[in-house]
Amino acid sequence: MKITGLRTYKFSVPTGQQIRDPATGQLLCSTSKPWLFLRVETDGGIIGWGEGTGEWLTESVEATLHAWSELLVGRDPLQVAAICDDIQDRLPWKGGPVYGTAISAINQALYDIAGRAWGVPVHTILGGARRDRVRVYGHTSLDTPEAAVEGALAVRDAGFAGVKANPLETRVWTRDHQAVTQSTECVAALRAALGDDFDILLDAHGSPTAELSLEFAEAIAEFRPLFLEEPVKVGSVEALVEVSGKSPVPIATGEKLFHLRDFLPLIEARACAYLQPDVCHAFGISGLVDIGRAALHAQMQMAPHNAGGPLSLAATLTANAVTPNFLIQELVEDWFRRFGEYVEHDWRIEEGHINVSDAPGLGVTVKEQQLESLPYEPMPYRQYRHEDGSWKGW
Repeated sequence: MKITGLRTYKFSVPTGQQIRDPATGQLLCSTSKPWLFLRVETDGGIIGWGEGTGEWLTESVEATLHAWSELLVGRDPLQVAAICDDIQDRLPWKGGPVYGTAISAINQALYDIAGRAWGVPVHTILGGARRDRVRVYGHTSLDTPEAAVEGALAVRDAGFAGVKANPLETRVWTRDHQAVTQSTECVAALRAALGDDFDILLDAHGSPTAELSLEFAEAIAEFRPLFLEEPVKVGSVEALVEVSGKSPVPIATGEKLFHLRDFLPLIEARACAYLQPDVCHAFGISGLVDIGRAALHAQMQMAPHNAGGPLSLAATLTANAVTPNFLIQELVEDWFRRFGEYVEHDWRIEEGHINVSDAPGLGVTVKEQQLESLPYEPMPYRQYRHEDGSWKGW
């Protein structure tokens, strides 16, 4: 069997949200989110699908995939790792989000082909599933305590095990104590409404200073959040180690890192409790599994990031199934409800978990005809600033 060609589909999915800066009211993100699907074709009639969704990376990743077509056509698709490594070996530049996302899409699609060719789910190829279901959490806002509780109760009623929200978004400067107070009031309301057995997770998006994050962590510790995500900007392992060492709340990070070598300094320093690579950027299923194995030796757990579509979820669940040190999975509930429009799947969310599919390959069938006419719009760049005009986050 040989690869005969590839095709990409990029399209935008309405989010149903208007995310605005709480301080200025300015629209921060597009009202739709772009997804990028890759179709890899073979002369054996088997088609494999992968996802290279990367928000602002869409055009760059799509161009890269097509530029690599000559490195794929004519190859045996069952040589998954060899092909992915060979592409990277031919390039003098290593790592980064564009290459990581493009390799991810290829890696997923080739594993999908292999699973379909052998009639087994990809997690069987990877050594066998350690679990048949995966703990999942959804999302709410912290605009007000009332809004936080309303959103969280809806997530709980939908069968999720926890809910995540973004604290400290109302800050207007780097040491805004009022933002700490406002977010803490929302977290307190969540715990009071949800009880002790529902997870609360908090994602600071790498925006605050270490000092503000520590102040917030100390304020919310009594409400027992599962973790505080990205309390500092990516780039300083030392800052992350300091916050992790002082915070009474476990720290998570990793969605803005890509290759295993990016994660190794964190693992070697045990700079946080939980790692959050994204299968669409971390060089695919292979990369996500490798990061999990390395983290296992440092007794760190995996809580993968996921802001993509159904193929991203399928690939992530595959990796989670074979990862001994898996903790919990992010899942955007509003998009999940729409996944059936784009793929046929057998997922169910019940009692805080989503099932791991035993269907061949990645376990989903893309409704290709549905993709043909879907519109695409690039995501606008964020304007995310303090009241003095200085950059606020990311």
